[in-house]
Amino acid sequence: MRAPTTIAALAIILGAPALSLAQPAAQGAVELSGGTTVSQNPSLPKLSLTNAQREQIRKTVLTEHNDIQFRQAATKSAKDFTPAVGATLPKGVKAQGLPTQVLSQLPELRDYMYAKMKDQVLIVNGMTNKIVDMFSETQPLS
Repeated sequence: MRAPTTIAALAIILGAPALSLAQPAAQGAVELSGGTTVSQNPSLPKLSLTNAQREQIRKTVLTEHNDIQFRQAATKSAKDFTPAVGATLPKGVKAQGLPTQVLSQLPELRDYMYAKMKDQVLIVNGMTNKIVDMFSETQPLS
């Protein structure tokens, strides 16, 4: 079985880290040469927005006309969904990337998305679609 050896040698020649052909160190992880383990299921750090940051996001997305409407077939099933931190967005509800204006001032939010639903701004983990923060779309935060 020469192919794995050839692939590893080619990766070294090209300067890329070689993947270990041994069993991964943990389920959902890949072991790189040198013993470094990289998770294939990365998670985002816990998000802790201040009220000032929430207000900045709220003001920016307030003018975006992308509230979830429940008239469409894809979102009708989400009509009875009650948004809550820790909940996963229902099927048919798609979060979108935060506006560039927000990301330029809060780059730590680049892996997060948002949805506007039921007068709430939902901040969503872009990898899991779980709501990690939420606040009123219409009421200023002080």
